[in-house]
Amino acid sequence: MTKKIVYKITDDINPKDVLCTTYQMRNFYAQMADGFFSGLDVMNYIQHYKAVIMMKKDWRVLDVCCGRGLLLPLIRYYARDIKEYIGVDISENNIKEQTRRSGVKKINDLSYYPFKITHIIQNVAEMADHVDGLIDFVVYTSAIEQLMKPGAQMFISCPNTYNKKDPYDTQYAAHLYEWDKKELEKELIKTGFEIKDCFGLYAKKREFDKIATQIMSDIEYKNYQRLSKYLPTPFLMSFISILFPEIASEVLFIVKKPSNQKEIF
Repeated sequence: MTKKIVYKITDDINPKDVLCTTYQMRNFYAQMADGFFSGLDVMNYIQHYKAVIMMKKDWRVLDVCCGRGLLLPLIRYYARDIKEYIGVDISENNIKEQTRRSGVKKINDLSYYPFKITHIIQNVAEMADHVDGLIDFVVYTSAIEQLMKPGAQMFISCPNTYNKKDPYDTQYAAHLYEWDKKELEKELIKTGFEIKDCFGLYAKKREFDKIATQIMSDIEYKNYQRLSKYLPTPFLMSFISILFPEIASEVLFIVKKPSNQKEIF
C-alpha cells in the first residue's frame, strides 16, 4: 500500500499508513511580534539562532524539511556570507512561502538574500540523489550522512519522548514517530558520527517540577526556584533544560562527520 502524505496526524489516521506530514513549525517571529508566544516559540528561536551563529563564510548549508524557511531571516543578518542555502521539503506550497515572506517581513522574491538559494522539492529520505557530498552544515535531518563532506557538521534536534508507552506515542500531531535521547544517540554513534555536544532545548514545567528535587543538588534547586520567581515560564524552561537533556522534551545534538571518512553508513 502506498503511504499517504497528510497535513498532520488526527485521531482517525493510523500513523503507520502515513509517509509524512506537511505541518510546519509555528512561525515564532510572528508569534513574538504579536505578543503571544509559548515555550516552543522561545525554544525554536534560540535553536535557530544557535545554528546560524555556527555557520561560517562560504559554507553550503542544507536545511532539511525547510518549510517556510525560518532559518533564512537569521542567516541574512548573522551569517550573510555563507555561499549557499539549500532548502529541501516535500511540499511545494511550504517552500513557496519563502519567496513571499522573510520572518514577518513581506518580500517580493529571493533576491532579498545576499547568498545563493536552491530549493529541492523532494522526499528527504531520497534526496541523496539530488544533493552532492559537499555540504558543510546540515540543520535537522535524517538519512543525510552521505550528503556531507568529511569534517562537516550537523545540527540535529528532535523531541525527546523519553516516557512514551508506544513507539507511535508522540507529543505533536505533526510527527509519525518521536525518538528519545538514548535512541538517537545510539543511532548517531552507530552511523559513525562524532557527537560534539548535546543540549536540552525545552522542558514541560509540570513534568519537570515532579522530578526536579531528584535530579538537582540543593543549590541547583534553590537557584531554579529563584529563577522561577522572575523568568516567564517559556524562557525559564528553555534555559533550565540546557542543563538536563535527559529529561528535556526537546534535545539538540551537534555532531561531526569524521575527517578521515569519505562515507558513513
